[in-house]
Amino acid sequence: MNSDLLNVLACPRDHTGLRLEKGRLCCAQGHSYPIANGVPVFLLGDKEQTIGIASASLQAAENDVGGPFYFETLGIPKDQQQEVIRNWSEKAKVDPVISRLLVATCGLGYTNMVGKLTDYPIPDIPIDHGAGELLLDVGSNWCRWSVSAARKGWRVIAIDPSLGALMAARRAFAKEGLDISYVCGDARFLPFKENAFKCVFSYSVFQHLSETDASVAISEVARILRQDGFSKIQMAHKGGLRSTYIRTRADYKDGGIFRVRYWSLDAMRRVFQSRVGPTRLVAEAFGGLGLLTEDRRLVSARAKALIAASQVMKRLSRLLAPLILLADSVYVISTKR
Repeated sequence: MNSDLLNVLACPRDHTGLRLEKGRLCCAQGHSYPIANGVPVFLLGDKEQTIGIASASLQAAENDVGGPFYFETLGIPKDQQQEVIRNWSEKAKVDPVISRLLVATCGLGYTNMVGKLTDYPIPDIPIDHGAGELLLDVGSNWCRWSVSAARKGWRVIAIDPSLGALMAARRAFAKEGLDISYVCGDARFLPFKENAFKCVFSYSVFQHLSETDASVAISEVARILRQDGFSKIQMAHKGGLRSTYIRTRADYKDGGIFRVRYWSLDAMRRVFQSRVGPTRLVAEAFGGLGLLTEDRRLVSARAKALIAASQVMKRLSRLLAPLILLADSVYVISTKR
């Protein structure tokens, strides 16, 4: 673990500094956290987890089992795990784990590309050049947003509850020499010092948290942002056309604990403004969630059409502000004052 990362880490329970001791990270209050193959793991076993893979990541780290792929932390079905092992090679164009994680990328747009990718679909993160400033990517998964931010000159820390996803990202992008550090943790208990980050970015993460958990995570974002730092966080809007259809279906709650939660624009603005600072909302997608221009070359024909329509609506929304009322996904942009 590099010293730059250690300098910004803090105990997620009491926010005090950490020291390396016998292969673990420890604080002055006696709290101790494992390190799995160089990745610190700050998941709290006495807290209810927001997703099942978090418990698996903590167990793998504490017992030093599951490497190098950490399948139990990935949610990859058993029958596909052997295929990942067979396809693994340091010379592979695409890491076989990331090839499987694509199912959860771009909604369901990549379903037909699982196992077929020849390169990584990295979107253009919608923030300016970082000039060496520190950015936190919350819920990074296989880190495509982290990679995009690092390519724009940010020093990136990627945090996610899936140990296996972080390890896959580290394997996949190691040769690029990007300034990315990896931390396994929970958005509600960020293991970082106060006022450490210039930017906190998150995509398709907070929308899966309950309103209570999301509010806690937003407060944590405010704590670790420095003065005049900013957050840009994607949220699902309950007033969007497709969002309204999804959340009013009879089987909506069958999606379980990790189903998408939909917020009103007023609720987003109120919570972020009260916890972080001055806040504005911009339309991110119409007709669905996770519809990115950069994905068009690889996704299904249906997803291509949705992305094209969404881009048209986004451009119109810059001219006609009320159109945001129909957006299914928005960016909430807040500045810490």
